[in-house]
Amino acid sequence: MNQTLIFIPHWVFEGPLLVAWLIIGVAILGFLWMKHGAGQEVWSFVPVFAAVALMIQFVLPVLEISGINPEDPTGPAITVGLAIRGYGIFLVCAIVSGFALAIFRAPAVGLTSDQVISLGFWMILVGIAGARIFYVIQKSDDFFANGASFGQLLLAVVDMTKGGLVVYGSLIGGMIAGVAYLKINKLPLARTADLIAPGMALGLAIGRLGCLMNGCCYGGICEAPLPSVTFPPGSPPYMAQLDSGALIGIKATENLNSTSGFRWLVEAVEEDSPAARKGVQVGDEFSISAPDERYIRFEKKDGSESISLLISLESSRREGGGVPAITLPVAELPARSRPVYPTQIYSAINAFLLCLVLWFYWTVRKYDGEVFALMLILYSIGRFLMELIRIDEKGQLGTGLTISQLISVAMIILGVSLLALARRPNAKPVLPA
Repeated sequence: MNQTLIFIPHWVFEGPLLVAWLIIGVAILGFLWMKHGAGQEVWSFVPVFAAVALMIQFVLPVLEISGINPEDPTGPAITVGLAIRGYGIFLVCAIVSGFALAIFRAPAVGLTSDQVISLGFWMILVGIAGARIFYVIQKSDDFFANGASFGQLLLAVVDMTKGGLVVYGSLIGGMIAGVAYLKINKLPLARTADLIAPGMALGLAIGRLGCLMNGCCYGGICEAPLPSVTFPPGSPPYMAQLDSGALIGIKATENLNSTSGFRWLVEAVEEDSPAARKGVQVGDEFSISAPDERYIRFEKKDGSESISLLISLESSRREGGGVPAITLPVAELPARSRPVYPTQIYSAINAFLLCLVLWFYWTVRKYDGEVFALMLILYSIGRFLMELIRIDEKGQLGTGLTISQLISVAMIILGVSLLALARRPNAKPVLPA
């Protein structure tokens, strides 16, 4: 895990970056004009040019972080710059690699590289928006907690520098944008979908490595003799284990029907664990104090996160009276999380293998649309199974299935339907490229 790779200093956003983009953008427009004339290729780049300029001017400065002023260490924090996160780098690599794969094969379906790039821009833009919307809905309790103002809520929604994207949201958003673009420009729908399917799988494989860098999309505690990974303090798995008590030796179940206000019910306490040394017993109900009380998380100048002060384990006993709040200094907390299933790595391997299957199936397909339908089916099966060892989502609609599993079922049905449609009796077979 390495959330922050480098910093872009604050002065870059005071003018130089925008000027550089304006020069590059005008150069690209001039090149397209000379090559294609005042055609679709030129006008399709104008929204890209404008969107990037607006992002540089208004969005990126908002995402800059604050840090210690070297000239006045005890004074107010100053704007340090924009942290370039490992998640973001892998996301960019995923996008570029996926569409490079599509551009490589574009001539086989009669598309130009410019058309693929234009299609990719709209799919990426709407796909990222869809991915973020799904994440906000999925984590709505966190976003709307603590009475945040509208401005704070809006900033939290657009701040994706530390992750917070849902794959199915990007898939659905990208599909909607792709269909709209292809219909408007009267391009072949099923054939183009087959073209971009392997690239989507490759992008997903690389993107999951970004999840590993960020610490999100993590698995449950791995007690079997299988490969596992641990994460540092401040990471999502570490804090989730701290909140549930697993980090300090408590095995507990979530006490959703508690009338005492305590979230967890202790089922077992590991011997010689921090919890055991503090007197926690089976049958205790407990909850960790609110995040802003149990620790202070702050950004160092190099972008890494630290935890200081202490946590407070508030508990009670169902019989025999209450138990005073227990404090645990940070020094007594484990230096790493407990081993968890490396679901990010599993997902990356699964998506890369899916990319290979789709890439070679293209050469033997008989009908347009088969490759894309196969992607929906195989990816959704893998995602459904992966959710069995992931613990970052809860069951929905009283089914015990996570929202990703429910969408997986829907995507499998959609994929089977598209495959049947592609192979309908009056469908025209195609010769592989």
